[in-house]
Amino acid sequence: GGSPSSASSSCGRGGGKVSPLEDLMRRKGVDDAWDALEEMLRAGGATDRFTVARMLTKTLADTRLYSDTFKINRVVALVRQFIDQQPGEADEVLFNALLDTHCRARDTDGLEATFDKMCELKVHPSHVTLGILVKAYGQAGDFKSVLRLWQEMSEQRQQANAVTYGCMINACVRCGQTDRAAEIFDDMKGLGKHCNTILYTTLIKGYGNDKDLRRAMSLFRKMKEEDVPYSTISYNSIIDVCIKCGDLVSAEDLFRDMLSPQSGVQPDLITYSTLLKGYCQVGNLDKALQVAETIKACGLKCDELVYNTLMDGCLKANDMSAGVGLFAEMMQSGIKPSSVTHSISLKLYQRNGYKGNANDAVAQLYQHHGLQRPHGSEKPSRGRGGKGKRGGVGGGPDAEMQAVSPNPLMPDRMTRHGYGGEPP
Repeated sequence: GGSPSSASSSCGRGGGKVSPLEDLMRRKGVDDAWDALEEMLRAGGATDRFTVARMLTKTLADTRLYSDTFKINRVVALVRQFIDQQPGEADEVLFNALLDTHCRARDTDGLEATFDKMCELKVHPSHVTLGILVKAYGQAGDFKSVLRLWQEMSEQRQQANAVTYGCMINACVRCGQTDRAAEIFDDMKGLGKHCNTILYTTLIKGYGNDKDLRRAMSLFRKMKEEDVPYSTISYNSIIDVCIKCGDLVSAEDLFRDMLSPQSGVQPDLITYSTLLKGYCQVGNLDKALQVAETIKACGLKCDELVYNTLMDGCLKANDMSAGVGLFAEMMQSGIKPSSVTHSISLKLYQRNGYKGNANDAVAQLYQHHGLQRPHGSEKPSRGRGGKGKRGGVGGGPDAEMQAVSPNPLMPDRMTRHGYGGEPP
């Protein structure tokens, strides 16, 4: 939410001739356009805000940018230099694009400096600006600034659409202020503004963080009453709340609802892995392994987080054979273990009698698979906006595959065939 997608779509100023920078960006790419802008600014040349805004928006579309600090700092510096040299060209769309860059890079100092410059040049902020600002401070956990901006920017708040409200509600949830998020949600409804699936789901996640299953479930049911469509993400969110609150029965009921032809949605990897996590938490390794088989039958691929959760379930169930077998399957799937995997493996060996030499035993396990033990304690990232935080995961399985896949909630126990293994 709050992305500066409203940048002018015209070719150059007023829909006229394409600028040289625009033409270069189309022919050779945005990196060459930035190089040309740098030379142009150095020589005292001029361009237009529309082209610079589109260059920045196109750069923002590359999510890999945010791990390249040098590149993002250079882009920001060039846009600031453009504004300094041509202040009359700076408008709200360009400033929003720059603010959004700071937001995505989690650079609140840069965000504040850019907003101050916007005010200095008397460029009037819009509701889009407000959304970007509260989103940025929400990410930083600065609820005081979130609330201050929401109160101070009353004109922009009155113009706010679902995206702006979504940024604010999400900021409150991220800051642990679910009750305030609920108040804003109710205010929005009171103003007759449409509360969409994303807004409901964000608030449901907030109740999940508070482990308030009653309110989360009530809000989820209200979506149906108010004809707000369910999505895979909304089902995943409410199932996750059930798991967090230790209510596996309700999680299973919701999953069955999701599988019904009337639901219109499909489970995805996150749906299955959330259920899997719930079974592991209560020590039901058989059902967890059964869900893992269902994931494969649906044409989805178990990722590192799924395997780590399963191995942690083996740790809770004190089943070393299954744990070692899962590690081997993980290697066969081409998934590189992280420091989290190593830590679980170490505990699994320690619990099974390898007290003094668990480190050596795990080292031997890694060596057996041609690996070195990982260094550091970095945890794997899910990558996803939203709870959809798992990088590279698309939508749910195809309907045809779902129709023939085994039901992970079937009562009979699985045999764990293929998961057994012995330490090397």
